[in-house]
Amino acid sequence: MAHYPTRRSVLKWSAVTAAAAWLAPALPAALANAATGTIPPLDSLTSDWIPQANLRHLPAVSNFWGAVNVDANVAGFANFTLAPYVQAGSCGHLTVDGSALSTVTSRWSAYEILRKAATQAGLTVQTATRLGFESNQLLMQIAVTNPTSAAVSTTLSMSLSPRIRKATTNWTWAAPRPDDTNFTARTVGSPVANVMVSDGSSAAVTVFAADSRVVFTASGASGTASWNLRVAPGATRTVNLVMTVGDTSTGKPLAAVADGQHVVDTANATLRSFTSVFGKAGHAWSKRWAQAFTTGNTHYSGCLPVLTPENSPTGNAVARLYYMSVLSVLACERTNLGPSFNALLGRTGSFSGYDRVYITGAPEFSNTVTYFWDTSYASVMLALLDPAVMRAQTTDWLGRNIHGCYAVDQVQGENVGPWYSANDLTVFTTVDNYVNYSGDTAFLRTTVGSATVLQHLTDNATHWQSLVPAGQTLADYGANHNLLEVLPKYTNQVASFNAANVWMMNQAATLQQNAGNASTAKSLTASANTLLPNVLKLYVPGQGVWNCRHADGTLVPVRTVLDFAIGGNLLADKLTTQQQAEMKTFVTNELLVADWMRALSLSDSEAPVARPDHGTIGAYASWPALTAQTFARFGDYPSFLSQLTSFAGVTTQGPISQAEELAYLGVSLGDRPALNPASTLTVSAWVNATSWPTQIFEGSIIAKDTWASGNAGYVLRGGAGGQISFALVINGTWVELKTTATVPTGGWHHVAAVYDGGTVKIYIDGALQATRAQSGALTPSTGIPAVVGSSPADSSRVFLGSIDEARVYNRALTASDIAAAAAATDPTVGVTSGGTLDPGLVLRFAFDEGTGTTTREGVTGTTVPTNGATWASSRPGFGKALTFSASSATAVAAGDVMTFNLVGAGKFADVIISDLFGFAPDGTNPKLRDAAVARGFGGTLSGLVFKGTSYTITSSAKTGLVIAGGQDRGNDQ
Repeated sequence: MAHYPTRRSVLKWSAVTAAAAWLAPALPAALANAATGTIPPLDSLTSDWIPQANLRHLPAVSNFWGAVNVDANVAGFANFTLAPYVQAGSCGHLTVDGSALSTVTSRWSAYEILRKAATQAGLTVQTATRLGFESNQLLMQIAVTNPTSAAVSTTLSMSLSPRIRKATTNWTWAAPRPDDTNFTARTVGSPVANVMVSDGSSAAVTVFAADSRVVFTASGASGTASWNLRVAPGATRTVNLVMTVGDTSTGKPLAAVADGQHVVDTANATLRSFTSVFGKAGHAWSKRWAQAFTTGNTHYSGCLPVLTPENSPTGNAVARLYYMSVLSVLACERTNLGPSFNALLGRTGSFSGYDRVYITGAPEFSNTVTYFWDTSYASVMLALLDPAVMRAQTTDWLGRNIHGCYAVDQVQGENVGPWYSANDLTVFTTVDNYVNYSGDTAFLRTTVGSATVLQHLTDNATHWQSLVPAGQTLADYGANHNLLEVLPKYTNQVASFNAANVWMMNQAATLQQNAGNASTAKSLTASANTLLPNVLKLYVPGQGVWNCRHADGTLVPVRTVLDFAIGGNLLADKLTTQQQAEMKTFVTNELLVADWMRALSLSDSEAPVARPDHGTIGAYASWPALTAQTFARFGDYPSFLSQLTSFAGVTTQGPISQAEELAYLGVSLGDRPALNPASTLTVSAWVNATSWPTQIFEGSIIAKDTWASGNAGYVLRGGAGGQISFALVINGTWVELKTTATVPTGGWHHVAAVYDGGTVKIYIDGALQATRAQSGALTPSTGIPAVVGSSPADSSRVFLGSIDEARVYNRALTASDIAAAAAATDPTVGVTSGGTLDPGLVLRFAFDEGTGTTTREGVTGTTVPTNGATWASSRPGFGKALTFSASSATAVAAGDVMTFNLVGAGKFADVIISDLFGFAPDGTNPKLRDAAVARGFGGTLSGLVFKGTSYTITSSAKTGLVIAGGQDRGNDQ
């Protein structure tokens, strides 16, 4: 892929050995060898290859006009959302010789998602999915490889049922996806060359084109593309597919094929130049990436600084976090919502949008809206990258009633949603950061509506006064839907936003003083000083958390990140050293987990709360960045840097999504037919439990269970004080057997479960403990992995303790077989017989490595990740084992109602600029924050353009920060 010039020339990357380090999707190892002022190539910023079983949110690819998700099928896709076009349901599901083909592993990049799968005939299939650069097209390449020694004939078949509609209204948090099947599919051409799917309710037409080997058919609302391929030994056959979306020539629902002929022509032209168009999807994205860091580029109105770390694991991790944070925001840039698209978007009023806009999320939700709250968390980097857009955007916001909405739709310019309690703070913060980082202090004197920008900010800072109940002193922000939604007790007079009111009034006082309005500044300062002690009364001494004062006057402590990351952050210089220490202890002990955090403590009275953004199972994208920043504002730069380094780990999965969920992934082995026996089954393991969950179903030992689209599979599990459960699906119905006997904690015990076609049995330490008559065929969980230590259906069902010799047999072991395994001092008992592998053994994890982050499955030889589990000693003679604990969680992009892309992920870049490198201009001077304080980080941040001068900040790990490039007008703040 071509690399485009940066501030000087990113071509230097090809001349330095460090470039190779960037080509690894994990944390790059040698960035320090790269020339200062160069950026990593876009192709280096990919995810790892991730097993499908480890994903909670299927990835999405974007093209600056919109985005699309892939789905679990190796060629399927969903949520094609490029306004005004919007998809419902899934499309593109691929079958091979009649069998659906599920993805085994996938890799994300900004412009492409690669997926791999294997067929029953031994073929490997890899798909590459891209969106045409700034066009309403999806491009897919399907490569079928034959690694065997004999030629294989195979039939590929893909379903074509896109259900894409044109919608010019009702774009809110939810996209206006069709909820009907008013679509018609037809073949086009003679001979047939395309499938066209038209929408009976709009002018949208979707056309598929594929290479000459394709056979297209259509019926009802769906079409099919089929290919008959013969793949020679060692050879690869590739097929190309194009999906093009457009309007009919009449602007009305299709009445005749001719109305959509131009869409057909576009699809066929793209197919003829497929290699070029497919390549442009990557090359143009790379160019846009380089432009974001290039002074005087022709796309953005500004540019971002380049971070070059010293060569160290910490430096390289922080650099990757910075660049992935930026990339996460660029995935939310849209160039198809400006004035030149007015006709297509059906605009008839005065609103014409902006040539560039940064929407909140994609592609599931928030596709065309800009939330005040989320945007504020990328406002530092956006003020540097695109100050012209930020000025226009904030001008628009200040002209609206921000107390009657939470976002603006960029299709029709309408207000979206109810009021959020954060609106005053986040609009104030966005404008304040724009002025400070762009140097556009004149903006404060600009009139918007009937007031200057400065007066609008002052109104934001004092709006809280209208929310104070009679006889009270703090603003009452109402019910939980105005705040964190899923926390019913976090209501009314909360610490976070009342603390923000103190900060805003002090900030507004400074701005008014600078504007020569001394009396207004004095009044604001006095109000802030009066409010502050009343806010501090909400603090709970000794616990590091804050109370909410409910409407009835009751004080209720809520152990949430918000009071720390907003209240503590903004009042850092108002808190005592003791309060800061207690708050840090709370966060460290109760919220920080693995390479992420939970937003609500498990010790909170409302716990558990199973929502990944504000609950106990994860955190919204900006909370970790704000948390780290708060440690920095408390002066704890070592913890600040440590947290940034840890949070960088999530970027190996791709961009930072709306929320990262704490998933207990266990050790997962991809599905294969042998793991789905038809009539008999044995599951066994050695376990050493540290604790048992409350419910018997919550502690999965070995699981291959699912209920998402039908009951299937099996699971050996425990809980309720150590009872053992064996659940399996027979003839489509769950059958469960439980023991009354228990397995104690703190020692090794053998557990085994058997189904012989007529009876279900559970053994503990070789003794039969439960039995049940049952017959029928096992229902296979095809496509579902086998997982040790957790469940593929619910990652919260984690076993806590050590596991060794996890095994699955496709036969029913006898009582004597199990007794022998339970009494064995040799771990190969039950594995081999007479030197030959037991033919019924289909899975064995011996966990004997003892080091590293991978383990080898013994039957297939497959190496898989341990996903945070740690090594421990097994019972005598058995070597090592794996331990699964609360700290074994891995942060993964959350599903639920979360978006894959989120503009708020830019908060990590903001914090790295403003706190790690201390760049804190005041609109007039390029000041540094805590310049004399060493961050423990070595590197440079170059190309910081402020008021026409380019600056470089050098951070020495031991001596602090130095800024150079223009006259140094005040190095400390």
